[in-house]
Amino acid sequence: MDNLWIDDISSIVYSRIKIHVRSKLKSKYPELFFTNSSETPSDPKFPTVYIHELSGSERGQDLENDSINSVISSFQIEVSDNVNQSRAKEVMNEVVKIMKQMRYSVSDLPEFQNVDGYFRSVGRFRRTIGKNDIL
Repeated sequence: MDNLWIDDISSIVYSRIKIHVRSKLKSKYPELFFTNSSETPSDPKFPTVYIHELSGSERGQDLENDSINSVISSFQIEVSDNVNQSRAKEVMNEVVKIMKQMRYSVSDLPEFQNVDGYFRSVGRFRRTIGKNDIL
């Protein structure tokens, strides 16, 4: 069974977001931090982009059903900041752009929250990816 390609989805999406967003915003936000871990670093940096792969499901089974031909891939991406909401929105807008370039649909439009000086934007993205697709 050659199903290792599904293990690469998360790292490809993480890398593409990090490279794209950093190149667009590095001069404005030199402390911009990317993570795929839910653990908070002891010295947090802001804005922070947390990229969380959600559980997917198989699609496109053939009659043999001995390999994974395609999957529904989903991500929840959170941008947090400790200065203001507009910074979180600006970073999230760049995240949305790169996710759309990778042909993800926005399944939940970015939601914005403000709790005691902590500003957060959360969006969810989904697409079907075939074994031979390129992100």
